[in-house]
Amino acid sequence: MDPLPDKDSPKHPESHPETGDLGGKSTPHPAILPDSDPSQESTGAGSGADADTPGSSESIGEETIGLKPATPATGEAFSLIPGCSRRDVIWLSALGLAIIAVAIIALSLFFGNINTSTKSAVDFPVRGESLVISKIETYWRKVDREEDIGVQLNINFIPAAQIILKSSDVGSLRFFFENPKGDIVGDSVTLSFSGGVFSDTGKDTADIHCTGGFAGLGDYNDYLTEQVHFWSLVVKEGAGTQPEGKDFNEIVRIRISPKRR
Repeated sequence: MDPLPDKDSPKHPESHPETGDLGGKSTPHPAILPDSDPSQESTGAGSGADADTPGSSESIGEETIGLKPATPATGEAFSLIPGCSRRDVIWLSALGLAIIAVAIIALSLFFGNINTSTKSAVDFPVRGESLVISKIETYWRKVDREEDIGVQLNINFIPAAQIILKSSDVGSLRFFFENPKGDIVGDSVTLSFSGGVFSDTGKDTADIHCTGGFAGLGDYNDYLTEQVHFWSLVVKEGAGTQPEGKDFNEIVRIRISPKRR
């Protein structure tokens, strides 16, 4: 039988299988290894430095909590109307735009209904048998009781016109004022002319007016907004200075402008 090995011999170190190697570099058993994240392993020692960078998870968490200051746009919106939320600001802005749009539409409709144009469908100059009319300007004005002879007492606004001759021989013009129904209102006006001027004035211009019209300002306002149809001035020409009524022929019909003087 071989002799037993000496316990103190250095060639045969004493082994301790129960305790294992406490200071060794052996790797633990794979079954008891903790779960590891490949991304963390790939970053290595540099992950500690990344935790303090603005893009790290800790930095993002601080911004989420509210450490990041408000953007300038948000601060300006709330500084304009203190105590109002974003929804309140949007609602008030929409309401303001709606009010402005309604006001613009109302004003456009109002001024669209007011016709102050002096244009007519008549192309001047107008030529008759013995004269050429350069222009006729129509309008409305208040009654002058001292100057306007023959105007009805209950009338305060009357239609009027100014006639300008371009050339003429000898003849007469007769003027009629018609209401929207086509009825003649007031008295007719007759003027004679010769040599390019009117006999009564000695000038190439003459002013005429109707002896009827509107009783009050409200009637004129209805005419101004075209809530009633236009009145008309009918011009007829006659041969000679004293022609018969049947000898007058219509040469022009023009509407009375809503313009006021």
